[in-house]
Amino acid sequence: MRILLLICGYITLLGCQPSQQGGQSQRSLESGAHQQQSSVKQAPGKEAQREHLAPTELSGSTLAGIRINQIQFVGSHNSYKQAMPNGFIKQLMQVNPALVESLEYQHVPLAQQLDLGIRKLELDVFYVADESQFLVGHVQQIDMNSNCATLRICLNQVRAWSQNNPTHGPLWISFNAKDGYILGLPSPEAFTPEAFALMDSVVEEVLGDKLIRPQEIIDLQWPLLEEARGKFILILDEGGTKRDMYYDGWQQRPMFTNAPEGHPAAAIMIVNEPVEQFDEIQRLVAAGYMVRTRADADTREARENDTSRRDAAFASGAQAVSTDYYLPATHFGNDYQVILPKAVICNPVTAPADCRVSE
Repeated sequence: MRILLLICGYITLLGCQPSQQGGQSQRSLESGAHQQQSSVKQAPGKEAQREHLAPTELSGSTLAGIRINQIQFVGSHNSYKQAMPNGFIKQLMQVNPALVESLEYQHVPLAQQLDLGIRKLELDVFYVADESQFLVGHVQQIDMNSNCATLRICLNQVRAWSQNNPTHGPLWISFNAKDGYILGLPSPEAFTPEAFALMDSVVEEVLGDKLIRPQEIIDLQWPLLEEARGKFILILDEGGTKRDMYYDGWQQRPMFTNAPEGHPAAAIMIVNEPVEQFDEIQRLVAAGYMVRTRADADTREARENDTSRRDAAFASGAQAVSTDYYLPATHFGNDYQVILPKAVICNPVTAPADCRVSE
């Protein structure tokens, strides 16, 4: 009975939020052929005309003026994720095979992703008060296989990579604070002001001297790319009570939040549907916001080799485009992949016409 409750609870949870995917083979991002949209706007779903951006250095005049909201890059979704244990996969297959299909994803270690050109990472964290730490995983107890078991380990891995690659473009890391109840599973500890204070202390300890902070962004004026090399932008990807709790006193926080447009803390927006919300993303980007969107979800695009969502995501001007397929989806019998010619390219909406980036 407990196993049945556990499986049903897991299905209920995953039915309420996007699933992730991404078994991959070893191929560098930079070796792919996907290229940036040349037009500022196109109708989502139509084939885009593309212009390859050669890896030339910035000219002196352009170099002085490129800001970090005038670039674009690829991110990975649930970046820590290893495959779900086989025992739970077999149990889920008995009750919902389609759900299992949507969960066919895993990622290479964080440093390897960054070597491939990924410039945005995502971590799910669980608060463990009596150990004063945060575990990194997908679902409590049954889906916690991770390339880095705790928040501190993950951040130290990323910092070590950054120290070895000090001229990289700014790295985004977003966080989900996981405390949702699932029938049949242990209840995670709730995120409280004390939990967020501890989380802040961990990120300050590891990355504090490398952060671009919310208080530094006034009237959506972002730093120059050259000033931001080797630095990090952190985002708490939460809404409702947890978001409101965190951005109380946002000027002292190390992480941005998905604050509503017009709020004093609003600077980075999470807008995950680039086809349906294409115009909204372009409007926000043109206004100076930084936006994260998704190129694929639930393995649908990869299974069908459908690039319409990916193309809309890049054309929208969203600075961060997340995917589960930065490496090709060859296990689905095609080469669906979400890449750019380089780790960082010029943004199709906000970059000046003579923009060239070197990373």
